[in-house]
Amino acid sequence: MRYRIHADTVLTVDDAFHIFQPGQLTWEHGVIVSVGPQDSDASPVDQVINMAGGIVMPGFYNGHNHAAMTMLRGLADDSPFFEWLETHIWPREARLSAGDIYAGTLLAAVEMIKSGTVAFADMYFEMDAVARATELSGLRGWLCRGLIGNEDSDFAKLDQSIRFAQDWQSKASGRIVPMLGPHAPYTCSPDYLARVAQLAVENDLGIQIHLAESASEMEQMQQLYGKTPIGVAWEAGLFESRLVIAHGVHARPEDLPYLQGMSGGIVSCPISNAKLGNGIMPYAMLAGHGIPLGLGTDGAASTNSLDMFLEMKAMAWMQKLSQGRPEAFQARTALTMATRGTAEILGSPGGVLAPGRPADFIVVDGTHASMTPQIDAVSNVVYAATGADVLYTVVQGEILMAEGLLTTLDEKAITEEARNRLEHLLG
Repeated sequence: MRYRIHADTVLTVDDAFHIFQPGQLTWEHGVIVSVGPQDSDASPVDQVINMAGGIVMPGFYNGHNHAAMTMLRGLADDSPFFEWLETHIWPREARLSAGDIYAGTLLAAVEMIKSGTVAFADMYFEMDAVARATELSGLRGWLCRGLIGNEDSDFAKLDQSIRFAQDWQSKASGRIVPMLGPHAPYTCSPDYLARVAQLAVENDLGIQIHLAESASEMEQMQQLYGKTPIGVAWEAGLFESRLVIAHGVHARPEDLPYLQGMSGGIVSCPISNAKLGNGIMPYAMLAGHGIPLGLGTDGAASTNSLDMFLEMKAMAWMQKLSQGRPEAFQARTALTMATRGTAEILGSPGGVLAPGRPADFIVVDGTHASMTPQIDAVSNVVYAATGADVLYTVVQGEILMAEGLLTTLDEKAITEEARNRLEHLLG
């Protein structure tokens, strides 16, 4: 079927950052056919959706997540980073079953769809459960098993990751892209990282990893190897594949030669980095040297919310504050990072509304008091809107939410299941 949506505003995030007021978007077979002014396409369609006051824009690509950590939301908040991780999070994660992770991923999917996310990159374990939940939800997922190399001396878990990639490649109508996920250089030795790098090249897989997230990590890597975490990753060969770096808070000038020209990029998680006291990514330095940059939420155990609107706000506010100049970071930059920028890091053509691109988009309600007046639609979306303002979420042309109602998932049943599983995790 061919669909067309009419709205007061269409934000394309294309090369020219076209904004059509009013505008239309037409799609068929999961692909955008046309986008432009209201009457720019008169071809017949099977269904027309009229969204008076609506803002059509690319859906968010959440570049770093641990989706099933919704099950641990609020656990040990306000604790120091490594205490939070080693004393509270890891022991609870050891109790998680495949069923818990399936339930937690579905819970995350509900939250993401309702707040306008169309795709996410995920690192966790029991990835078959994550993939099944992702397939059911209708979202896109770049999925990898989190690998703790210090606990995988026989490479059994790495071998499982390869089998997962082989099993799920091209499944879910191409919405699932398997990757490899070494957790970090402080949990994976250089030899282990080198083995991951080798298998990634041999199997044509991308890699997700946490790098330069905390000051403690920087000190530890310097003491052990005399290098930055990014330098350790480079020496191990991880940059030979598409590399999705989570955080990069403490990226340094000496890392720039490794990062320039890389396939992939750095995904900032500003709320998680602030909440855990890890710092602010040096955006100006990285962007000034052409490093691809995107946005993610991190898991709900550290960031509490999977609302990418909040991440855009936090990114903008923190960069303006850290540089002491309100003009140092623009609303359009935040929107681009959260959509097209992250999609490009993941190797996806999404994040842009243009003919031939995937029909991955959302509709934001621009009629609320908090969105009025609409002097600048981009400014309103970045600085005023929240996930609660999303009315429609569409992925690969399939409507996953219409008028605020989910079409693929039973929200009530999913939230009840998550609550019922909580006791054995916290006991």
